[in-house]
Amino acid sequence: METDHTVVERRLLDEALAPGAVALDAGCGRTTRLRDYRDRIVRLVGVDSDEAAGRENPYLDEFVPADLDERLPFADESFDLVYANFVVEHLRHPDRTFAEWRRVLRPSGRLVVLTTNRASPLMAASGRVPESVRLAIKRRGAGAAEGDVYPTAYLANTPARLAQTAASAGFEPVSVVFVATLHRYGARVPGAGGLLTAAERMLPAGRRSTIVAGYEPASLTSSS
Repeated sequence: METDHTVVERRLLDEALAPGAVALDAGCGRTTRLRDYRDRIVRLVGVDSDEAAGRENPYLDEFVPADLDERLPFADESFDLVYANFVVEHLRHPDRTFAEWRRVLRPSGRLVVLTTNRASPLMAASGRVPESVRLAIKRRGAGAAEGDVYPTAYLANTPARLAQTAASAGFEPVSVVFVATLHRYGARVPGAGGLLTAAERMLPAGRRSTIVAGYEPASLTSSS
């Protein structure tokens, strides 16, 4: 059972990024894990609706304020990688967004997403928790700042819905991994992390808390 989404993400990014890549961090915020790949990325562009946060990001070559639910201000086939780190759960129009990601991605490119899995009974239950309590849990467990906790919509956040959204936009899956990450929220409470990991171990893989997925344009597989 995978318990570290960053390890799974690293495998996908290692496969996706060749030297000389141009990458888009969709929903970049104040930082990006793509900073670890600057030896392969010749140009790193970030977009975010939070302009103040995006302009604080020191790892980007360019920041563009943009709403990911709307058309992106980039030409077709501009990027070798589109990367979205815990962004999908916030989208109000995921079908439109994935279609835009497909439009700006080159035919040989990859899309890598990490997102919450609402098929997890524990994550689904969290949706019924008041916002103030949810914020406190994220702040204490995952260390999130209050200003970085955004409203969620969860419109493409089950394995089936995510697969349908990606396919409708013209993507084929390269890898879809379900990762047990709930222990992060109990990291600062003695014993809680182990209990949460044990609880996730009992679940079917598709019901673990985080989805880490890589996609390529469907034309690549359909023509092979």
